[in-house]
Amino acid sequence: MVTIREILNKLKWTNQIDNYVVIFVSRGSPNNEEIIDLSRIISISRDGFTYISNSGRETYIPYHRVVEIRHKNGTVIFRRNVPH
Repeated sequence: MVTIREILNKLKWTNQIDNYVVIFVSRGSPNNEEIIDLSRIISISRDGFTYISNSGRETYIPYHRVVEIRHKNGTVIFRRNVPH
């Protein structure tokens, strides 16, 4: 099984990160989910990733909160059910 970290690293190192978005659980957001462009990710670590939020703040997201990774054309490359 391919991990979220492996997917993100592959997209980053093959210069495809601009073409993808990640959806993750974000309490208080519409549908308790947030969607960000992968190009906003500034680091990929063992247990999660850090991205720059709309307010310019660095925000850490653990992988267990990731619901989906998909191409901007709608093609899903990773999906899992996560309770909201």
